Amino acid sequence: MDISEFIIPILFVGGIGTLIIVGIFFSTKNRILRELKKVRRKQIQSVRENEYVKIVGKAKHAGEPLIAPLSKRECVYYDVKVEEKRGKHWKIIIDDVKFQDFFINTGTENAIINLKRQLPATKRIYLVTDHSLNSGVFKNIDPEIEQYLKENGNKSTGFLGMNKSLRYKESIIELDEEIAVMGIGKWQTIDTPIDGYSDSRVLTLNGSKKQKLLVTDVPKAMKRVKRKL
Repeated sequence: MDISEFIIPILFVGGIGTLIIVGIFFSTKNRILRELKKVRRKQIQSVRENEYVKIVGKAKHAGEPLIAPLSKRECVYYDVKVEEKRGKHWKIIIDDVKFQDFFINTGTENAIINLKRQLPATKRIYLVTDHSLNSGVFKNIDPEIEQYLKENGNKSTGFLGMNKSLRYKESIIELDEEIAVMGIGKWQTIDTPIDGYSDSRVLTLNGSKKQKLLVTDVPKAMKRVKRKL
């Protein structure tokens, strides 16, 4: 028996397994969770200037909230992906992300999350997909969703009017949803009133390439870090 016949398949399978493990370890979700796990949450009023801190609280809109395209929920951030099955593979045909600056409220205090000012390299965001649906040969899609597809240059039907196999996924930061945010704290004096905020000074959370603005609604991120004995 030639042992070399078994070595190549074993190495191949081992290589695939390693790639999967590395991919999971370095995923956006797990990167965020590892960073948040390192530090304890902090009260807004105790944050020092330029301190990199974790705040856990509820999302509040500043101004008019966004409306999530699929579920029609009020939110401050949404990420919608629509995929079409082509052969054996799924291809993303719509990747729709919209967001606004918003408040995080801890009960008696508020801070502003400056999402709009962040470059892609200065932030990491991971949200749980909490709304999904699909359409296909034996399942039509609602007219409102059909309109959404049309607005984004697509439609649910293809050749001879047959339904395409489509799946829709939506992740949002819903109003009053509990989230965890980590960012660089900066105190600003308010010259003009902000809707929903009355104090003269406000904490803003921002990010840099080294200390990124992290935002997630993964339940694990809200757990308190235990004190070391």
